[in-house]
Amino acid sequence: MKKTAKKRVPGSSSSDKISETQADLVPENTNSAETPALIERQFIVAIGASAGGLEALTAMISNLPTDLNVPFVILQHLSPNYRSMMVQLLARTTELEVREVEDGSIPLPNRIYITPPNRNLILDNERFQLVEPGIEVLPKPSVNTFLHSLAESRGEDAIAVILSGTGSDGASGARAIKAGGGLVFAQDPLSAKYSGMPQAAIDTGCADWVLSPPEIANEISLIVKNRGSVLHSEPPSASPTTLKALLYKVQRHTQVDFSGYKEATVWRRILRRMAANRVHDMDEYLILAERNPEEYNQLCKEILISVTAFFRDPLAFDALKESLGELLESKPARDEIRIWVPGCATGEEAYTIAIVLFELLGDKRNERKIQIFATDLDLAAMANARRGLYAESSLSAMSTELISRYFHPQGDAYEVIKPLREAVVFARQNVLQDPPFLRLDLISCRNLLIYFQNNLQEKVLDTFHYALSRGGLLFLGKSESVYQREGLFEPIGRQHKLFRRKELTTGAPAFVPLSVDLSTISRAPVRRQRTVEERFVDAAFEAYVPPSVMVNAQLDVLHVFGDVSPFLKIPTGRVDFNLLNMIERPWRTEVQTLLHQMQHKRATVLGRFQANGKGKPDCRLALHPITGDYGELAALVSFEPIPEDKLGDTNHITRASGVPSQEIEEELVATREHLQTVIEELETANEETQALNEELQASNEELQAANEELQASNEELQSTNEELTTVNEELQVKTAELGEANADLESIQNSLDCAILVVSEQYRVQRFNDGAARLLDLNHSRQGNSIRDVFAGHPLGMLVDIVDTVSRTQSPSEQAIEHNGRHFVLRGMPRQTSTGEMHGCVISLTDETALFAAQRLSRESQHRLSAFMDNAEIIMTVKDTAGRYEFFNPRFATLVEAVSGSMPENILGRTDAQILDADTAQRFRTRDIEVMRRNSSLQEEERLMLPDGRHNFLAVHFPLIDEQGTLFAVGTLLTDLTGYHLLLADEAL
Repeated sequence: MKKTAKKRVPGSSSSDKISETQADLVPENTNSAETPALIERQFIVAIGASAGGLEALTAMISNLPTDLNVPFVILQHLSPNYRSMMVQLLARTTELEVREVEDGSIPLPNRIYITPPNRNLILDNERFQLVEPGIEVLPKPSVNTFLHSLAESRGEDAIAVILSGTGSDGASGARAIKAGGGLVFAQDPLSAKYSGMPQAAIDTGCADWVLSPPEIANEISLIVKNRGSVLHSEPPSASPTTLKALLYKVQRHTQVDFSGYKEATVWRRILRRMAANRVHDMDEYLILAERNPEEYNQLCKEILISVTAFFRDPLAFDALKESLGELLESKPARDEIRIWVPGCATGEEAYTIAIVLFELLGDKRNERKIQIFATDLDLAAMANARRGLYAESSLSAMSTELISRYFHPQGDAYEVIKPLREAVVFARQNVLQDPPFLRLDLISCRNLLIYFQNNLQEKVLDTFHYALSRGGLLFLGKSESVYQREGLFEPIGRQHKLFRRKELTTGAPAFVPLSVDLSTISRAPVRRQRTVEERFVDAAFEAYVPPSVMVNAQLDVLHVFGDVSPFLKIPTGRVDFNLLNMIERPWRTEVQTLLHQMQHKRATVLGRFQANGKGKPDCRLALHPITGDYGELAALVSFEPIPEDKLGDTNHITRASGVPSQEIEEELVATREHLQTVIEELETANEETQALNEELQASNEELQAANEELQASNEELQSTNEELTTVNEELQVKTAELGEANADLESIQNSLDCAILVVSEQYRVQRFNDGAARLLDLNHSRQGNSIRDVFAGHPLGMLVDIVDTVSRTQSPSEQAIEHNGRHFVLRGMPRQTSTGEMHGCVISLTDETALFAAQRLSRESQHRLSAFMDNAEIIMTVKDTAGRYEFFNPRFATLVEAVSGSMPENILGRTDAQILDADTAQRFRTRDIEVMRRNSSLQEEERLMLPDGRHNFLAVHFPLIDEQGTLFAVGTLLTDLTGYHLLLADEAL
């Protein structure tokens, strides 16, 4: 699956990523003269809208071509309590197929998918997944949720469109789409009925185009049809000098240096700007930028785009909280806490760390001074961070308790509390060029190093080591590591990328800006005046301390004191400063033996005196333990000279005769010492085994006592067993009665003409009748199985949704379904026990095919009648007994408008006196009353003065009587006879 990564600037924004693997997707080598082949892109367009969205959606969809071969997904905020008509409404405006999203379906081209109400949608493994929304009060479906999953799945092939709506849903998702390399459209707020959502997307700085809905449709069409040539998948043919020239001009205009950035990442952002400007060639883009210098700022802004969130990767922050707690316990109570967050973007990560720190300190946070330095190059992003105002959707990963403690609502957004805001200091800073903050307890630099070249990564890690105090923590992103500088940091949570600063005895690298020549520094070191204490220590070492080396637990040399050249030498080949590789061969075994003894005793151990001969001093080995800050046991290996009183004692000195037998004797002595060490260890193990044996004997005595107690308990169990036997006989009688009742129940269930299925609270099949067995393909082997497994892939799989709804709401649910050409009513009822508790669900499917057919015939008949009356030349009306209109056809509305001179706002529910002149209304009402009195029809000729002259109508008033013979309304038919009268008049002439 294709992944994408957010783009960062060196020394700037470091927020969280969409994915890291695509950062190297574009080849670094751009010298190829061949033109890259055009690659077919698989776009998917996501459209988010809310209030006023139907109008914008209609305008956009009606302008979409039908041959783009792209799926469109609409996320319109819908009420969870009403059935949506979006599919039917949008289907009228386009020839594209419009359908509702089905769980697990694959997005197909040339289709418009509508997300159903009260469900969130994600794209997982190239399939739609409908997700039950959380309990938080957020719009559904969530535009942000789908856009984040779309950015993760499709990367550069994702296109996001934010249309009319209130709130800020879609803003966070637009950041994710932009960071993943996709395209973002926002409706022009001037053309939007509600500008909240598009304006929020525009304010993020991620909108590539701000257009009206029809213009958005046209632009998407152009992009998709030119998918290979406009949106390159590989860098265009250009020499490295061309790229360097462009980056130099960007730096000159923006003061931001991208030279140390991975070329693949830079190319991807350049290609996006080329696509936005409809430029196909690198030379054309350079010319365009020269003519319009603002393009350099746009390109810089494109690379600075970042995505961040509160508590992104919660497990990593849990590990950070634990490590911070340990660090705070070791710090003096009055020491200040200093933290640096380079590349803070819009500040979510910095505030997250502040929240973690506040939670750790609790009520004691006022006793410590907290300074969190959050730095970035993007001034616009830092302006938002300083404001500390975030959309409600940005806090979705936080619990309501944390939100209420550290935020207070401001309209549709949330603002950080003042103490939290005061703990964070925001400043513009370049991590590669500007001096770092010092004496830091924590540096949180997540997902920044992955965008630097290796040499820059090394320099940044050197800077971090220089800035951290003793035992300081380094917090990196998921795909980052310190492998370039493993000697500077030790892992304390490798899975969550937590590291602790190592203390080095050799000169650790300090901060060096990129503009400084490191070779110059090495050739001309800065000299400083040594203190009296340093000169005294050097003199004391030279006078009293024998030649020595300091090693760590792995025998790596950390520091050398005095002249050790007679004992150590640098081996040929790869440089290796391990003591075993540097020390003379006769000493190697002894060093290992003494190191083992020292680690076991945790005290100084001495070797045997040895005469080396060959002009080398006679000496012995002495290992002194040195405890580090975090429990690591290092050692000082000293080559002590033989005292004068031992020089004549040959019993204590081993002479090197130069013959092979002497070497064998020395190895034998060393082997004996190894053997003695092993014997001592075995004796220690034997003592431990003996102690363990005594413990086992004590345990055996306890087991014997427990056995006696068990025997007594066994007698009690035998008595209880007799009582259970009596109870069992009673239960057998009850079981027989229950069997008879169960048989009666099955007979009743099977006699019903509907299918019945009983589901337990664990969603398992408990019982079903014969109708359910036939309709749902069930058998007795299915009893006890989960309904999710039973109905997986079944045409009636919506049974699971009904059970979910009933179990969640504890109330009945009903819906109409169609299966095999027949129509059923699917009902779900909570299963109530004798105690009134709700356990499980009872599902019934009633065949109402005949009723459905009758209803369809009735509707068809009604439609035919309505069509007849709407198109008839005769005026038709129906009034209730009070004279209020209940029905009229269009001809009557035309008559009312002609008689009264204007069309009333509403005719239904009004009387003749309210819509006609007084005389006409009085005549109509008098005839209606006469019809009701006589309970028979009345026919008269009616003359009405209309704008085009007087018209003669044949008026027929007739009663409407129900099945009980009660008159409930009066109908009226008016037939215009004016033309007939004129014809008679002409014939008479």
